[in-house]
Amino acid sequence: MPRPTYDSLPLRSGDPPCSAWGLYGTDDQLGTLNLLSPEVVAEAAKEIRTGARVGLNLPVGYLVEPTHGRLGLKHTVLPSKGAIAIHDDVIELNTQCSTQWDGLRHVGYRKSGLFYNGATKDQISGANTTPILGIHSWCEKGIAGRGILLDYLRWSQEQNQKYDVLKGHAITVEELQACAKAQNIVPREGDILFVRTGFKVGYAALSKEEKTEWARNSPTLWTGIETSEKTARWLWDTGFAACAGDQPGWEAFPIWTTPDVGGLGELSLHEVMLGGWGMPIGEFFDLEQLSEECAKQGRYSFFVTSMPLNILGGVGTPPNALAIF
Repeated sequence: MPRPTYDSLPLRSGDPPCSAWGLYGTDDQLGTLNLLSPEVVAEAAKEIRTGARVGLNLPVGYLVEPTHGRLGLKHTVLPSKGAIAIHDDVIELNTQCSTQWDGLRHVGYRKSGLFYNGATKDQISGANTTPILGIHSWCEKGIAGRGILLDYLRWSQEQNQKYDVLKGHAITVEELQACAKAQNIVPREGDILFVRTGFKVGYAALSKEEKTEWARNSPTLWTGIETSEKTARWLWDTGFAACAGDQPGWEAFPIWTTPDVGGLGELSLHEVMLGGWGMPIGEFFDLEQLSEECAKQGRYSFFVTSMPLNILGGVGTPPNALAIF
């Protein structure tokens, strides 16, 4: 069956705006990861030509201070006891404090309180808790396919366009499409999209005190993808399996627009992508070395793998992501 267009959404009367509930069945746990069929992955494997490998994960404790009062990394190496040279360690962290995939439990529709395919808050964190929509569902096959990098920072510099990589710049679909054209990328169904905004470049230039100030900044101002109906339409109709960026939030903050500006009203892309489509959102991905390798090889496509933490009912996860050329 042909995949429904954005203008066909929602698929069922009474479902939230822009949602694709039921497309893969009422009990589906994978959302757009269903696009990563064996045929799509086999075709993507043709991207492996040189064997060059690039890790896409920041250190778990990269941020001096996570935003919004979240718990940073607590890592304890347990002391060796007795004559045997052996150690264990204990790790405690909020999965939002470094490179991560947002899972389908992370954000639902604010108005209805419903998550992908109609899951309720009570099913996730209430009296009737179930493992529904947990990260563990992604681990049976993992995430693998063709990755494409839209190196927005590099493209902007080539266009002599300047923007603040840390504060509130909204990247439009027209800019992303121009970037793709300049980098000879034609997005296709099943691709995993990466967008480099340059967050790590800007963050690394801050002093420790400035990094703390950035984490506590109110209101939140982050560079990212523009929240608009044009953006949602392009992401859905292109058929991305997942989307990720190097910025702390996928979309630019503040994330809401007015209907006459963006066309999504009070919806955020997080609501539509996670809650409506079941599309994983990646944040804080380390795209600096990837940018250099793409420029070196003269191509912005590659094979990418990611194996989430297999935690029953997990909300988010470090991606353990690797690009292979």
